[in-house]
Amino acid sequence: MWSGDVAWGASLAHVPMRFVAQESTCSLLWRLAAAQGVSVDFLLDDLGQGPQGQRALEPRLAEVYLSGPALERLGAMMRVPPVRLQRAMPHLRAAHLLPGGQARWHWPWVPSGGYLVRCCPLCAASREAGGDVWLVWPDPWRLCARHGRFTECARTGPARAVDVRALPECVRAHRRRERLERRWGQTGGFLLADAFAVTGWWWRHAPAAVPWRERARRARLPLLSTGTAWLLIYPEAVALARLLLRHELDRSASPVQRWGAARARLREEAAALANGLGLTVEAWSVPVAEWLARHHHLDEDRPAAAGGGPAPVRTQAHAGDDAPGSLVDRGCLPWDWTDTSVPV
Repeated sequence: MWSGDVAWGASLAHVPMRFVAQESTCSLLWRLAAAQGVSVDFLLDDLGQGPQGQRALEPRLAEVYLSGPALERLGAMMRVPPVRLQRAMPHLRAAHLLPGGQARWHWPWVPSGGYLVRCCPLCAASREAGGDVWLVWPDPWRLCARHGRFTECARTGPARAVDVRALPECVRAHRRRERLERRWGQTGGFLLADAFAVTGWWWRHAPAAVPWRERARRARLPLLSTGTAWLLIYPEAVALARLLLRHELDRSASPVQRWGAARARLREEAAALANGLGLTVEAWSVPVAEWLARHHHLDEDRPAAAGGGPAPVRTQAHAGDDAPGSLVDRGCLPWDWTDTSVPV
């Protein structure tokens, strides 16, 4: 048992709570308040001072940030060392603590360092956390392959969890994506982001393509929602990411004089993928040509291959990209296909 100052929250009963990895601080406070039978505002008053007139917001809408002293109070209130809270809640870690030596909190509308995405309700239930837990996630959606549930950010769609067991090809794509990122690390992440940008362009031009329309029907999803379009195009995006990776491996293993053959092969393979969607040449070729143009010039300081094998060519398009970021932010292509107010 942690022996810290237990004065804060001493009026509350000690109700042990199981933590959920990546949970938002706001979500934790709402769960704690519900377990205690008090309001979140009551807890905030014990944690410190907040901006005048600011009251608690629901975890699907916003995140709350604490200072170091407020974190200490929360740990004392829950009878656990603050370091345990920091291991589970990303926005309680040092990089996100409010500065200063006063116990205070702040509840901005826009969270930093990720999106607020609903936790898989079955994962939450396994932690005895109820069915409405919100996570800090790098992307505005999440697929839980263990339970077959797809959830998204409340700002992009409803809070319901989509049962993806009717979409086994999407679950397989998710596992391939995980293997690609484990094997190729940051490079795999960049190429996956680029592949989603290209495939998202295709979706914007042909959202009713037969495979996507059929998946939407099976999972009872809206055909034109950008929130769930990530799920509908998942298999094609991962397939394209693997083609982009092979293209870069081909370039890495070939002299410059043979790079033209690698480009021609990628165009041919992308055409075959796009033809399976019923896309016209005009619809599929533009983003592929843009990607090839941006990946033509090399970064002279590209890293060596892991394990001694050939490494994908590190291009100038991603030379300054070091932070993980979301799939929208870490791609090299200049459009955000999820913003329907902007044409692509």
